[in-house]
Amino acid sequence: MARVRRRITRREMKEDRFILWLFEAGEYVKTNLQALLIVVAVVVIALTSGYLWSGQRADTIMDAGRLIAPGQTAMQSNRYEDAIPIFERVIAEYGGTASAMEATIQSAKAYFYTNKITEAREMYARYIDEYGGDDELYTLSARAGIAACDEQSGKFSDAATAYLALAEENSESFLAPKFLLDAGRCFQAAEQVDKARALYDRIITSYETTHYAHDAKVALTTL
Repeated sequence: MARVRRRITRREMKEDRFILWLFEAGEYVKTNLQALLIVVAVVVIALTSGYLWSGQRADTIMDAGRLIAPGQTAMQSNRYEDAIPIFERVIAEYGGTASAMEATIQSAKAYFYTNKITEAREMYARYIDEYGGDDELYTLSARAGIAACDEQSGKFSDAATAYLALAEENSESFLAPKFLLDAGRCFQAAEQVDKARALYDRIITSYETTHYAHDAKVALTTL
């Protein structure tokens, strides 16, 4: 039986992230008095702003925050192999929370960085299936991650199409020229030279003030 997805509400995401923030700040203030004052101030603001949650839910979120924290630290230290089992446990034990959402996208990145491309693509796809739309930036990252996995797997045409779609859908984003360059690179690898050249020319014309324009000029010399 297919699992019915429960979408995280905006209020729950705000509450989860607020509690996680308090937990992270609490760890930091053990050695920083200034941070302690900040936490106190934020708590006061939160209370007056109507941040209410049940004790049980708050405990669950705090537990998830404690569990995911070492994984985040491992990622920052490039210890991706250490991070993966931590994220997997968060996903298994705290599904449907903001921490599980974070763990899903981060585990995909950790798998990718350890060259476990199949697992990475599966986790990126899982993120989109379970949390797509809950966080626009993470959803964009997951879609780009799938394209990157396809590129690493030699599926250059699929990757190029995916990158190009991201560029078209986010034409006003600072990431647009990057996605165009990625698409051009993959079209070139797929021996679709005319499409690659068209994209490189487009970057040079439309994004001439960015470093991607320089990269596109260099790429043209390799065609």
